[in-house]
Amino acid sequence: MPTSRASGAAAPLPPPRGRSWLWMAVYQLLFLLLLVGYAPVLAWRCLVDRRYRARFVQRTGRVPWRGDGRSVVWIHGVSVGEVKAASNFIAELRRRRPDLQLVVSATTPNGHLVAQKEYPDLPVVFYPLDFGRCPARALDRIRPRCVLLMELEIWPNFLQAAHRRGIPVGVINGRISERTLRGYRRARGLLPQLDLLHVYCVQDRAYQTRLLELGVAPERVHVTGNMKYDSVVMGRHDAAAATLRPWLSADGRPVLVAGSTHFDEEAAVLAALATVRAGHGGAVRTVLVPRHPERAASICEQVAAAGASPVRWSEVAEARPPLADEAVVVVDTIGQLQGFYAACDVAFVGGSLIPHGGQNMLEPAAQGRATIFGPHTANFRRDVELLLAAAAVVQVPDRAAFARELGRLLASPAARAELGERGRRVITDNQGATARTLDLVHDLLGPASAALPQR
Repeated sequence: MPTSRASGAAAPLPPPRGRSWLWMAVYQLLFLLLLVGYAPVLAWRCLVDRRYRARFVQRTGRVPWRGDGRSVVWIHGVSVGEVKAASNFIAELRRRRPDLQLVVSATTPNGHLVAQKEYPDLPVVFYPLDFGRCPARALDRIRPRCVLLMELEIWPNFLQAAHRRGIPVGVINGRISERTLRGYRRARGLLPQLDLLHVYCVQDRAYQTRLLELGVAPERVHVTGNMKYDSVVMGRHDAAAATLRPWLSADGRPVLVAGSTHFDEEAAVLAALATVRAGHGGAVRTVLVPRHPERAASICEQVAAAGASPVRWSEVAEARPPLADEAVVVVDTIGQLQGFYAACDVAFVGGSLIPHGGQNMLEPAAQGRATIFGPHTANFRRDVELLLAAAAVVQVPDRAAFARELGRLLASPAARAELGERGRRVITDNQGATARTLDLVHDLLGPASAALPQR
């Protein structure tokens, strides 16, 4: 994918189009009304939940911050997926530019938790609410040289505050769905925040075309590919697999990991396994990894109702006692999914048997695991197209087909191995987006310092 790279400082932006001050006032008024409506819930949660109170304080822009004298680059990902997708970019940026201090932000609690685990030696903060002086306060505390937003997480007030301070903002790994495109078309004249971004590094040409339709200058939109393919490093979780696999499959039975599942999908997995067992009677070790670990208690109840024995990961992670034949492992902590994927034979990717849009199917494919998912994958349209074109995954139209295909894969080591190898090839063939993106944001980062500060 060819890209261009300018030289010198980041090009200045043209003034925002339209009566932006008027529409920003309307936007802030609407935001205020929403906050007022939510105020009783907000007050109660801050009163009874110390962690929620601390998060809310940060979201007002009062982020805990101590710089070390280096210029700062602020990288933001909304939730878990964006935070993980940025990992290779962050590692490569640190290698190329050790003179820069990086700060990572997230919006969701799970995203913040994963960011702390992924980047334990970097400052991790919560992204400010897009209201009043919250963005300005955060920017004044952190004082970044530039801000890089993963995908298309753009908020008008934040962009206005950055623009007033002369802080360039870019989008990396950008994407814009058809639904978002329709919304921006309706509001294009009201909130001209797209004018306030210096560069868009987008995943594919479809996203580029949509941004051009919204009037973004062509010289600011570049197709770089998807950085997720660089972040899912093959072999990264082999050590975890080496310890998990003997525990899960002491008797050599195949292991199914159902990852990032949503409500009602665990029931579909358990029902499919009952059908598989009725068909050929083979034992299968099942691991359920819900997208939201707080659902673990209700999932354990479902497992027990299905006649199996739920085993909560948080209770056995240290000792790992032998598992009973009918045991189903329910993973109720964050950050374990890829290790379990690496230890499995078949991976089911959740959010796909219900109309949610799917979850990240690249993770098990990168581990060389046979991967299966349902029909609802709109959030990962391009990934699914690439994987299906290479016959590297199995997509099923409904739950009955899921049970059939799951049984076929569990019964055929050769079919699993073939899918796994094809999946790995898709990943390696589509890597390189990180380097292309770094080249394009080079000018936002500014010149490298001659010497590093003493630390």
